[in-house]
Amino acid sequence: MLLSDPLVRLEAAAGTLAAAGLEAVISSDLAEARHLVEGGALGVVIGVGEGGWSGARPAALATWPAAVRRRCVVALLGPGLVTGDGVRAFLLSVDILVSGADLGRLGEIMVGALQAKGALLAPLDPATAARFGG
Repeated sequence: MLLSDPLVRLEAAAGTLAAAGLEAVISSDLAEARHLVEGGALGVVIGVGEGGWSGARPAALATWPAAVRRRCVVALLGPGLVTGDGVRAFLLSVDILVSGADLGRLGEIMVGALQAKGALLAPLDPATAARFGG
């Protein structure tokens, strides 16, 4: 799933996700993204522009209950981010960061993140882990 941002090339992002075997649905806002996660979507990719991850979107994501967040991987994609920077991802309340320069690898990165989340959840919540293939 992609949350649209005018500075993120949506077609390229959707293409790299599709090449990795993932279906991409473009969503207009986090409320719709949450609804899609509750309906079974496994990942949310939020595209951010030069201004970074600010404004109402981080606050809206923070309102998602833990049960909803556990059901998905939230990736932040954009310039100025370092792919795999776990400390900054934690500080920004997302699961993974993806540099804009790694847009071509987005599908591969998301597949790995989904598998990792499944493995982490396996001992705690086997039913949810199974959705990720864990």
